Amino acid sequence: MKKNQFFTYSKMCVLALTGASALLLASCAKDGFDDESFDSGVSNTQVSTISADDITITPSADGKSQTFSWPVVMGAGGYRVNLIDVSNPSEPVINDSIVDGCSVTGKREEDVNYRLTVLPLGNTKKGNTDATAVATKEFSTFTATYMTIPAGSDLNEWFAANPTPADSIGSNLNYDLEAGATYTVSGVLNFDGQAVTLRSTSKNSHAKIKYTAEEATITFTADFNAKYLDFDCAGMSPGNGVFAFSKESTVAAANTIDPDTYKWTGPFFEKVVIASCNFDNVMGMFFYDNQAKTGVKTMLIDNCLVHLTPADDSNLKNRGVIWTNKAGHINDFTVTGSTFYESPDCTTDLKYFYQAGGVSAHEVYNSDATTNSVNYKNSTFYHVTWNSGQWGNYNRMQGRNWSYWVMTDCIFYDCSTAGSVPRRFLHGQAYASSPQNKTFNNNTYMKADGTFQDPQPYDESGTIIEEDPQFANPAAGDFHISGPTQVARKTGDPRWLP
Repeated sequence: MKKNQFFTYSKMCVLALTGASALLLASCAKDGFDDESFDSGVSNTQVSTISADDITITPSADGKSQTFSWPVVMGAGGYRVNLIDVSNPSEPVINDSIVDGCSVTGKREEDVNYRLTVLPLGNTKKGNTDATAVATKEFSTFTATYMTIPAGSDLNEWFAANPTPADSIGSNLNYDLEAGATYTVSGVLNFDGQAVTLRSTSKNSHAKIKYTAEEATITFTADFNAKYLDFDCAGMSPGNGVFAFSKESTVAAANTIDPDTYKWTGPFFEKVVIASCNFDNVMGMFFYDNQAKTGVKTMLIDNCLVHLTPADDSNLKNRGVIWTNKAGHINDFTVTGSTFYESPDCTTDLKYFYQAGGVSAHEVYNSDATTNSVNYKNSTFYHVTWNSGQWGNYNRMQGRNWSYWVMTDCIFYDCSTAGSVPRRFLHGQAYASSPQNKTFNNNTYMKADGTFQDPQPYDESGTIIEEDPQFANPAAGDFHISGPTQVARKTGDPRWLP
């Protein structure tokens, strides 16, 4: 079984406590297969199968695992169990496992179509043979689909013909894009105040979205999620962001909706999540505030691969990959399990990776207990902000006891050449008076010439790795590592670990 598969046996059968089931519970705790403690009285027969309707699925509290349980089959000597992701059957979650009991636990992930099979096996000591039929239960962890967008659609045209309903504001609409299909964005695709998820129907076969016009971008003023999508952004203008706040929004200011919580005099919403997506030919900014006074509590970029190809544009040179310097605000920003890179022969660059506006948490919320944070975890950054660039610039976020900074298990190569990555990450603040506000661990800060940046007095963790990660082929976008210390500590984007 692969190391990322999670599997445990359960010695307790989980049954509904109805009259008949309760009578079986004590026997099931012994599995019904111990001849000395229990004899079903069934011998020399073919055991019966299980109805799929009788299989119970119970997710764990954290959603990371799920327990499957079924009624005991009298005379059975065990059960053969398989669990697969239907879109990735070659890597089963539970693979031909013989369960000496009537429940089993396996890994659970979001947005997967699962198939569980259970075959009751005969008890050879009693002369019993296997059931003739396998119980098959198919189920999904996808949240409910609102609509499926046909393959080949221009999303601007499709949403113009199928606008989001006015009465859906306040709820999230999940739009499915067909696995492996191609779509286009030919202009500003603005969801404004409607919370939306765009996702492929398969985590392993991404739908593809191509930006085909200079003005192409996806904008919003409410929760937005993109999952399992591949973006080709070659057609976009370098003055745009792949994603952005809506230029002009119909959403009311936060302090008019909830004056007890917010000081913020523009729209403010909960989250932006870009997960398990790939981006190529990003000519401009990855995210742009669009000069709109809009804020979001959490922005998460998770398990993404982003190829930056900045255009030779005079305005772009002073902007950032994540740029909210004009009016917008991200309260908590996180990149995890991701790679951002420019090809080694890239000749232009953006000045910042993340430049935030002049806003602190205490200018957004009324409570003095509120905080800001910037977080980079288990990610790889290659040849980004290499042309006299800076990793971060945050104006009034820096040096505040309510701002928190986390940079752990990351690899930086030829990044932030105008001052070390840790220095620019902390905006030149050593935080000697509040060291609890910064967390560094197991980072590599390597220069293009093979030497290493001096991160003092910023990263004082004592865990810095001064070793070449030995990327496999950066020119081809392959950042698999073989540096022994990075491999041992599992640093950088996990997709590149051997």
